[in-house]
Amino acid sequence: MGGMGGFLGGTVLTGSIAYLTLRHLNANTRTHSASLRGSRQIADSILLPKQIPKNRDPTLERPSFVETLKDAWNWEIEKIVRRAQRWDMRSAREGAEGTVGNVVEKLKGRSN
Repeated sequence: MGGMGGFLGGTVLTGSIAYLTLRHLNANTRTHSASLRGSRQIADSILLPKQIPKNRDPTLERPSFVETLKDAWNWEIEKIVRRAQRWDMRSAREGAEGTVGNVVEKLKGRSN
């Protein structure tokens, strides 16, 4: 049992030393990284010109394709309504009366 105990003791000791060494190295790496990051921020604030953040262009995001189709439909309906509101009813009536009058005159001329 002495050989087995020595082997296990050596394995545990070596594993513990390796684990503690890696943990110490990771802690040092994090400390150095934070220090370098802070130094870089200080250097950048001194050396680089101030950057004004660009305003993003406002974009209209549609919830879905169906909503886009609904908007297109509504736009077409509004266009038709505006065209009907601009339509001059008097000139349309006079034009229709003139056309009907011409047709009636032609029919009267043929019947005689």
